Amino acid sequence: MINNLKFIPIITILFTWYGCESTELKSHRKMIQILSEKSGTVNPEINLYANKKRLAWLQNQIFEEHISATLQHQSVIANEMLNAGYTQQSIDQYNDVLHTIDSLNIAPPESFMTAIKDLLAITHFRHGEETNCLDGHNAESCIMPIRGTGIHRKKSSAENAINIYHSLLANNPNDYVYRWLLNLSYMVKGDYPDRVPDRWLIPQLTPSDSIIFPEFKEIAKSVGLDHVSLAGGSIADDFDGDGLVDIMVSSWGMDNQLHYFKNMGIHGFEDRTQSANLHGITGGLNMVHGDYNNDGWADVFVLRGGWFREDGDQPNSLLKNNGDGTFTDVTLSAKIYSEHPTQTASWGDFNNDGWLDLFIGNESTNDFKHISELYQNNQDGTFTDVAWSLGVNVTGFVKAVVWGDINNDSFLDLYISRLGKPNLLFQNSGPVNNYHFKDISKKAGVTEPINSFPTWFWDFNNDGWEDIWVSGYDNSSGHVAMDYLGLKHEGESPRLYQNNKDGTFTDVTLIANMDHPLLTMGSNFGDLNNDGFLDFYAGTGDPDFRSIQPNRMFLNNKGKSFDDVTFHGRFGHLQKGHGVSFADFDQDGDLDVHTVMGGAYEGSVYQNVLFQNPGGWNNNWVGLSLKGMQTNKLALGARIEVVLETGTSIYRTISSGGSFGGNPFDQMIGIGKANKIKTIHIFWPGSRTTQTLSEIDPNVWYHVTENESIQKNE
Repeated sequence: MINNLKFIPIITILFTWYGCESTELKSHRKMIQILSEKSGTVNPEINLYANKKRLAWLQNQIFEEHISATLQHQSVIANEMLNAGYTQQSIDQYNDVLHTIDSLNIAPPESFMTAIKDLLAITHFRHGEETNCLDGHNAESCIMPIRGTGIHRKKSSAENAINIYHSLLANNPNDYVYRWLLNLSYMVKGDYPDRVPDRWLIPQLTPSDSIIFPEFKEIAKSVGLDHVSLAGGSIADDFDGDGLVDIMVSSWGMDNQLHYFKNMGIHGFEDRTQSANLHGITGGLNMVHGDYNNDGWADVFVLRGGWFREDGDQPNSLLKNNGDGTFTDVTLSAKIYSEHPTQTASWGDFNNDGWLDLFIGNESTNDFKHISELYQNNQDGTFTDVAWSLGVNVTGFVKAVVWGDINNDSFLDLYISRLGKPNLLFQNSGPVNNYHFKDISKKAGVTEPINSFPTWFWDFNNDGWEDIWVSGYDNSSGHVAMDYLGLKHEGESPRLYQNNKDGTFTDVTLIANMDHPLLTMGSNFGDLNNDGFLDFYAGTGDPDFRSIQPNRMFLNNKGKSFDDVTFHGRFGHLQKGHGVSFADFDQDGDLDVHTVMGGAYEGSVYQNVLFQNPGGWNNNWVGLSLKGMQTNKLALGARIEVVLETGTSIYRTISSGGSFGGNPFDQMIGIGKANKIKTIHIFWPGSRTTQTLSEIDPNVWYHVTENESIQKNE
């Protein structure tokens, strides 16, 4: 009888465990099936980014048999060939159009001829990138200013582009897009600035002598991270608990496999996608990570369908970290499955119950509505959408969402960036009003820019209050050229909003020297030189192949302004930058920068990059790995104050970083020249308590458990 009594609970436990496992595995297999099916259902008629399928569809279209219609149709096909990655075929097609015009001695509208030459020029330029930078990739490829081994070995494509841009500028001397691309064409050929005609020269495309900053080295190829992809997300964190920061990257095409790269220390990175059980998990314009089940392991949420509009009914994926180097797609079993076009989400514990919730910003237009979602964690592995009941059922073309505590009341507020509509700031009421959210956008003064994209909360000036950065997206390469020339332009600058500590913000963009047309997509922040102030990197560009401009790095000048160190640090990559992650990948005490490169069109692929920090800053730091108890396990939302011996404080909030990139949750905090740390205060939002640490040595990692223990990493 006793044996039977003992046997029954064991059977119950085994059955429960097996049943749970079966549900999750079933969810995983089903999601892979759904993703495969969705990949085959894209509509090339309306989906501008399914370029190979769209090209085939265009080639099969019946059009009016008139010479003007024929030429127009052929030019459209030529453009789609470029978008699909068939650059030589595109060049041939454009030349056929020009040959037909010459042979028939006809005179199409000047606007048509300009458009053809414009597209032919950029196709030549892209062909040069493919034959030199993609095929012969090296550490200097496509990094502006182009020099050394980055200069094209095969120069004919650049020469062809130069000839066409001269022709275009002769008729359009005030077109700064042409002027910009002409300078770049000379640069990749190795003839900038000496052979650029004075009339068209943009002389500022080299490092200035007024700023001293070391060069970072692009090492992705040497460490096994030069993965070729389209636009996608980047997450850096220690996914397997071995103390080394790994990398997960996505690529937004529905046929594009997500990849997981394990950090092997001195041996570089190893692609563990297959063994991590991720084969078949495809697509993902962005990813965000958090610990949804509070087991201490970082899980990943993959976002799909962004920009696809009416063709964007693609599901997101919740990837559970199993803690053994593998992942399981639990989207269905977690009851978080939905099909809305989106590229942005953010984890945060808005009700401080110790479990992470998830806000998803969906993309709506006047023609179709996809309401944003707020999934409250049920604490049992499932979620419930409470967006409507809590007042955040937001519509609009949402491009970024972030949680942050604007008034230091320990309750997370929500900022939403929208393309084409005012941005939104929702204040969390806390428990007094059942955590309802109130729109305070106008009162707070944070609604611009109207055409905005990535955003984040950060304390850029170290005053202990979260500020807001949000970038504009209404720009062109011409605006960038005018900015470098010091000319007035109509491009949209980002906004840097300083917290006034009273629920309002002040726009300090001009004061901080941030009034530049960045055309930012992916971006993130981190302290490059360990001086205690957060710097940031902006990945730039839009799908148009003519949108060629350097990704930009800005160095924080003690919380007062930002210096552009793009050229000095060799960060000025010309390919379209997307997911950005700051992390100490090589464990040498400073932050490196990983970026997913590549655009939206299927032909706009490029290798991802890793900029290695050269060090030599002679600044100190302290590392903190926090474990929540009443607060969520990864301690998202916890605030840190590092008090130096001088009395100066440095502040950090635990977050994954900025838009389209994820930083490790563990915090490496620069303390500048300080040799002694007086105290460290950690505010835990779950317990609403402050834990004070003393006798903290610099340049050491500490593991801190909420209101319990601290362990020094010897």
